[in-house]
Amino acid sequence: MLELFHAAPSYYSMVARLALTEAGVPWTSRLLDIHLAKQQLSDAYRRLNPQMTVPTLRGPDLLLTDSSEILRYAASQVGDGWLDADPRVSPAIREAVAGHYAISIETLTFSKLLVNRPWMQPVVVRVLTGLSRSLEARADHASDGGAALRAKAQQNRDRLTTFTSAAPEQTLAEMRVEVRHYLASLPAVLLGRLTMAGETPLVTRADLIAWWQRTQQRPGFLAADIWTRFQRRRFAGAILAARHTPILS
Repeated sequence: MLELFHAAPSYYSMVARLALTEAGVPWTSRLLDIHLAKQQLSDAYRRLNPQMTVPTLRGPDLLLTDSSEILRYAASQVGDGWLDADPRVSPAIREAVAGHYAISIETLTFSKLLVNRPWMQPVVVRVLTGLSRSLEARADHASDGGAALRAKAQQNRDRLTTFTSAAPEQTLAEMRVEVRHYLASLPAVLLGRLTMAGETPLVTRADLIAWWQRTQQRPGFLAADIWTRFQRRRFAGAILAARHTPILS
C-alpha cells in the first residue's frame, strides 16, 4: 500500500489526493501538521523529502516528493483511461499542467489574506523571519552539511520579500491577472482554492462555471477532500491526527 504524507488544507496535497483518487490508486493517509508543529521540517521527514514539503508519496519501490510527480504517476496507472495517453491532446495537457504549476498559489492565498486582514502582516514577518533563523541554526549543526535547511531558509526569506516588497493589494491584483489568463483550462483544485479565497468572480466563462458545478459532485472530488472553504474543526482534527503519523516506521 502506498503512503501519502500530506496536510489536509494544503493546496498541493489536494492535487495529489484528487489525482490518486480519480486514478483509482489506493493509498494510506499520513497526515502532517505543517502549521503548528511543522512536522515537515523534522529531521525524520527531511530524510524522506529533502525539500521539506507536502505531499510525498512512498511505496516499497517508489518515492515521489512533489505533487507534479504524483500527478504523472497517477496518469501512468490509468493508462488509456485518461486523455494523457492520447498523443493528439497530451501536449496540450502538459502545457496546461505546466501553466498550473507556474502560478504561485501561496502568493495568491497570502496576498488575499493580508488584504482582508492587514493586521496580520507583522505576524507573517515575525514568523518567516524566525523560521529562517531557526533553519539556519539547525543547518550549522546538521550532520549532512545542512544544504537543504539553508535552501528552505532562503525560500522563506524570498517569501518574506514577496509579501513585503509591494502592497498586498498590488500583489493580489497581479495574481488575479495571472489566474484569469490561465483559466482557459479546467483546474479543479485551483477552482477549489479560488472558492475558498472568495475569488470565484475571476471565473467568467459559462462553460467553465458549469464544469466546476459538475466536478464538485464527482465521487473522486468528494473523496479527495478538496477544501472550498476553511474548515476549523477539520483543521484541528487533522493537526491532532498528524501527531500519530509514523514517518519512518
